Amino acid sequence: MDGGLFNSPRSTDRRAVNRPAVAQRPPEATPAPAVSESPHRPAPKKANKPSHTRTIIIVAAIVLLLAGAAVWFFVLRGGVASAIQSSKYQAVFFTNGQVYFGKLSDLNGGYLKLKDIYYLQTQSTGETDANNPQETASNTQAGVELIKLGNEVHGPEDEMILSKDQVLFIENLKSDGKVSQKIDEFKKQ
Repeated sequence: MDGGLFNSPRSTDRRAVNRPAVAQRPPEATPAPAVSESPHRPAPKKANKPSHTRTIIIVAAIVLLLAGAAVWFFVLRGGVASAIQSSKYQAVFFTNGQVYFGKLSDLNGGYLKLKDIYYLQTQSTGETDANNPQETASNTQAGVELIKLGNEVHGPEDEMILSKDQVLFIENLKSDGKVSQKIDEFKKQ
């Protein structure tokens, strides 16, 4: 008896008895597990992206370069102070529309000092016709008078400390200009 189909040699291992015969296959290469984005594991860095440290160094270098240029311009070259001609009067135009005339000097980085101060005041020289209600003050003749600071009700001293943030622009006055001539006339009185 050669054993036939149903007669197989008995094994001492019981697990092998009930297990069907499996054909032997050659071992296959197992695929690598897929990389998943896990909230616990940071994504791998890409090689073409600059590092965070390198970006910080570049930004710091740019800031230092700009700061150096500002120091050179305002300290070494004089900034606003170099544009002010101390032998002349200056017109100082404020952001609120006011204009003062005087001798300007740079106090420090954020402030200016104005001395010997004058301003213009419009004086109405004509009278409106009481019989004509359509006539306004703009229709009357108006004169401009140069006023010396210090005679106002609140009695200010003849010096102002100005915030550079409130100054719109500054002009050096010519000595033959009308305001400079009026200031000279005022000083002769």
